[in-house]
Formats: sequence, structure tokens, C-alpha cells
Amino acid sequence: MNAILLIVIGLLFGVVISHFFELSLKENKLLKNRYYRHHEIIFGYHIHHSMYGLVCIIFGIILSFKDHPISSTFFIATGVGIIIMHTIFDGRLIFIEKEKKQTT
Repeated sequence: MNAILLIVIGLLFGVVISHFFELSLKENKLLKNRYYRHHEIIFGYHIHHSMYGLVCIIFGIILSFKDHPISSTFFIATGVGIIIMHTIFDGRLIFIEKEKKQTT
């Protein structure tokens, strides 16, 4: 398969799955309450789902060392697509942010 086509397919796949993830979180009341209003805090930090993109990129790099060029290209492109879509939805490039203390 042509490398450019594989990159485009991976980017589109990452953008589409990230878009559906964001859309489901915004449209579903239960998920919206669970993940937007009361998201998970780990040691005082909010982990954004663009980290999934970073995990895909790291996995793709590992696959490239194991001589899987097609899979590695696809995973790296998918990770970049996830990060791009999360950046568009969130309005900023962010992976982890320190959670502010909530006042009651």
C-alpha cells in the first residue's frame, strides 16, 4: 500500500474515532456528567484523551523497531489524528493539566 495513502487513512481514522468520542461525551447526559463535569483526577492531574494519541504514536514507534512498517505508520498517523481532533475540540494542545482546587 502506498505510504501516503496509509498515512491519510490513519489520520482520518484518528480524527473520526476522536470526533465520535467527543460527540458521545457532549451528547449523552450520563457520559457528559461523568467525564466533563466530574472527570478523573489522578494525583491532582487531569489526563486528557489526547494521551491515547500519544500512546498510539509510542506503540507505532515500537512497532517500527520490530520491522512492522505498515502497522507502525498506521498507528503513528492515527495517534496524530487523535491529537489533532482533541486540539480542535479543546481549543488547545494539551495532554495533562494540573487540576485546580475546587472551592465549595
